[in-house]
Amino acid sequence: MSPAVGTRRWPLHPPPSAGEALSSWVARLAALYGMTPGYLLRHSLGEASALLDDPRADDLDFDPPAGILQALAERTGADLGVVRLTAIAGWVPWLAGTLDPCDGQEAFDAYVRQHSVLLAPREAGPSTVPHWLPWIPVHDRQWRTDQLACPECAADPARGTSLLAMLPVMTTCGEHGCRLQTEVAVRLAALDPDPDPPLPVPGPVAAMDRLTFEGLTTGMVTLPGRPVHVGVWFRLLRTLLDEVSIAASRVSGRSAATLARVWEATGRPPRGGLTTWRPYERLDFPLQQAMLEAAAIALHLAAIGAITARGTLGRCLAPEPRRDVYEGDRQAWEQKQALAELEAMITRARDDPGTARRLLEMLTIGSRTVAAFYRERQFLVRRGIPYTMLPDHRELGRKDLRL
Repeated sequence: MSPAVGTRRWPLHPPPSAGEALSSWVARLAALYGMTPGYLLRHSLGEASALLDDPRADDLDFDPPAGILQALAERTGADLGVVRLTAIAGWVPWLAGTLDPCDGQEAFDAYVRQHSVLLAPREAGPSTVPHWLPWIPVHDRQWRTDQLACPECAADPARGTSLLAMLPVMTTCGEHGCRLQTEVAVRLAALDPDPDPPLPVPGPVAAMDRLTFEGLTTGMVTLPGRPVHVGVWFRLLRTLLDEVSIAASRVSGRSAATLARVWEATGRPPRGGLTTWRPYERLDFPLQQAMLEAAAIALHLAAIGAITARGTLGRCLAPEPRRDVYEGDRQAWEQKQALAELEAMITRARDDPGTARRLLEMLTIGSRTVAAFYRERQFLVRRGIPYTMLPDHRELGRKDLRL
């Protein structure tokens, strides 16, 4: 984006790394100038510095004032959409539909219980959750859990701290496959000449985390049944975590057998030892890890046909029967010898945001659903166009797309 009139870009302004938290990015920027993050923001954002008195600025990673994000984008040349994704609020409505915990019951029913995965529709029944946010453990206005980090990522000073490492969403680094550890443990291990080997990670857990990482970096998640938007993936995963925590006595015999099969495959007791149901966000860390492992095992068993996912989102988990597919417009385009022009445009788009936008508009002109739009967007990401150069469907004004 272009800086506002009269605004000078900072001479050193590395962009945020993929998935980086705003506080981490600001700290890296401040370090380049020998400043503290607070001093940089207070004295280098012009009129936006006054917004630091806003209570929301006390936690940059949750819902910072929009003016601060705008000023940072102008002074670094980073795309404002990318800057927004460095805070939890930038992931609304995909990660959370609301940032107000007082919407708890309505938000829980819509986010977790509206659909189903393993269970039949509406089989989970009602639960009382008056004060709740998805993924975010809110206690006395504090939402962070112990900060987790990947040892490989932590060794690269240009990467910064992941925003979602503050939330109980992943067990491993989706890029390196390393088990996430507390930042203290990572720092101590880096100083130890003979550190203990990390605990092994079950294959299905690492595979599930790679899906989450794919969603964070491309906007889509490739499931065996069909690709889904990252917002659908977060809801599917959160619903699955809820289902594996439900007592067998509350569901049908068929569903109880499915849940028993899942927990047996984990080697853990049913429900990971949970005796009284509580939302996932209010479980302690070991129980959250147990639920994540059970969800990953369920995804794996459904994909290989060992269990049947009967829910409204269950069809996403099992591969469709093999059939010949005619590729439609894209194949016709190639047959008309336009492939060379397409390849040239893709090459230009890797370095030119304007070309990337036009290419995405061209490929999605016939898209009628959000999923179809993001399949084409993912195609361009896989061809080497940075996802930060590709607007989402809202930025392109595609209000016509169906979910």
